[in-house]
Amino acid sequence: MSERDVTPSGGSLPFTLKPRVIILAIIVIAIIVLVTSSFYVVDQTEQAVVLRFGRYARLTGAGLNFKLPFSIAKNYNVPTQVVQNMQFGFRTEQAGINTVFSRGDYPEESIMLSGDLNIIDVEWTIQYKIINPTEWLFNVENREKTIRDISQSAMNQLVGDRAILDVLGPERNNIEIESQIIMNERL
Repeated sequence: MSERDVTPSGGSLPFTLKPRVIILAIIVIAIIVLVTSSFYVVDQTEQAVVLRFGRYARLTGAGLNFKLPFSIAKNYNVPTQVVQNMQFGFRTEQAGINTVFSRGDYPEESIMLSGDLNIIDVEWTIQYKIINPTEWLFNVENREKTIRDISQSAMNQLVGDRAILDVLGPERNNIEIESQIIMNERL
């Protein structure tokens, strides 16, 4: 028995490892890694922002796409065709025919002071869609908190300018329209 056929534990291998087999195995593994890291899938509701060496390279649409392998290029999929929403003062626990809402501990979001110095609990939902995925990824640091802060600020401003009966009644639609305008300007 030669030294090549003996394992460190003293047993023998059922086959011999030749340098040619090891090199072939390394090449096969490298090809598999190359192929799997060169393609990415973008869903129909998304767009992908591709970075090459950390810099913006291109924007790609739905389907199977190619990028440079080994993390030279990275893709970030952003849901641009989905209407997303945020709720203030409540949360949806279970959506469906009989939707279940949680009115838990969210008073910091919904309790405001009206223009006539009354305390009012205003609950609302906003819906938004990402238009520019590049700006969404790189120009906003904390996306959800930014949207929440802007929405709360707009609602506080509009409710604070009106009497409580106006907020509950005739000015309700105006508050909705004006809040959309204010939020779009700020965002």
